[in-house]
Amino acid sequence: MKNIKILKTGIDISKILAQLQQYPEDWEAQKNMDGQVESLLDRGYDDIPVGVLQLVMGGVNDPSEFVGDTEICIPTAAFEKHDEVINFLAESFGEVSRCGFLSIPIGGEVGLHIDEGKYYLTKDRYHLSIQGRYEYTVGDETVTVEPGTLLWFNNKLMHGAKNIGNCVRVTFVFDVPMTDSDI
Repeated sequence: MKNIKILKTGIDISKILAQLQQYPEDWEAQKNMDGQVESLLDRGYDDIPVGVLQLVMGGVNDPSEFVGDTEICIPTAAFEKHDEVINFLAESFGEVSRCGFLSIPIGGEVGLHIDEGKYYLTKDRYHLSIQGRYEYTVGDETVTVEPGTLLWFNNKLMHGAKNIGNCVRVTFVFDVPMTDSDI
């Protein structure tokens, strides 16, 4: 497969999951932030039953700007509470840009879409699966993802997820600046 790459399986995500369970109020907290940040809900995903807990959000200097075209990254109030996943990122990747947890209910799905904007042209996108089983499709490739799986995918192609497990699917989605050899 060239559009989805499983980088590692069997990662111990128990401490990350414990912090999510410790701070349930962090889910969807960004809904109340005013116009200087973007959440999935701002991008027209409000009809998708997705839970959002962003740790670093995109931002704009002017409300008329499209957040997908800016490099602005704003840590949320939840950022420091979820240090287990931040430590994983620092140890594994160093610099990380926008990131957050997304959940999909049993049987739910996020339809095929492309992440749009100049911001994404210089970023690689990854998932760290935290809970539940899901199918992930990128272009014409599909994989089944289990908890503790780290994967890279080409978010410049149509991609989407379907929860095929028996519990809420939670994944940590994050962007890493591409290296010169990637661009």
